[in-house]
Amino acid sequence: MDRVENTEATSSNPSGKQGNRVVVWLSKVLSVIFFPLFLPIYGLAMLLSITFFSYYPEIYVYRAWFFVLGLGVALPFVGILLLRLLRVISEIRLRDKRDRLFPYMLTGFSYVFCAIAFYMLAFPIFVSGIVVGVALALIIDAVVSYFWKISAHLTGVGAVLSGVLITSYCLNLFDFICLASCILICGLVAMARLYLYKHTPGQVLAGFFNGFVCPIVVSLLTPFIF
Repeated sequence: MDRVENTEATSSNPSGKQGNRVVVWLSKVLSVIFFPLFLPIYGLAMLLSITFFSYYPEIYVYRAWFFVLGLGVALPFVGILLLRLLRVISEIRLRDKRDRLFPYMLTGFSYVFCAIAFYMLAFPIFVSGIVVGVALALIIDAVVSYFWKISAHLTGVGAVLSGVLITSYCLNLFDFICLASCILICGLVAMARLYLYKHTPGQVLAGFFNGFVCPIVVSLLTPFIF
């Protein structure tokens, strides 16, 4: 109803109507760029851009990329395709909230193996803690999504922001531009998902809170586990 009223309100104003189309297009572009499966790529790229990791052997860096692309991106994507072929889910876009249970669980568990890989590659323990925290957030998303369409996009960008803060604290770094950019991106993605009517404000906030808090909680518990 709100969307119909919004269309009617702008139909008499060609420039306003064009503006809406532009905003819709920008919102879709943001949703694609920050699609949850792409976020591990951005996260690892930011991590390896830190001077601390420039001293790591190249073979370790290549292996880190291999595990992130394989376990964090390719495996979940292939898993979604297989679930669709087996008719476990109705479509690969996962628009039905009940389709999200198995893909999210699969992605969460693949992240756990990715965290183990980082640990075996001698990355700082907080890196594995962040990845396990993201896995926990995804598993929570999977369970919640069966009943309520929590925002996976906001879970993802919330986890990236959390990871930036954890990394900054553990390495005693502070990059204002990076932090401000992450906060801006979180806000833009939230507005995009709301503007496209994909989620309610509560679902967006819940997704962000889940993605932001889980890595912090796991990171706090990591010293007691390892």
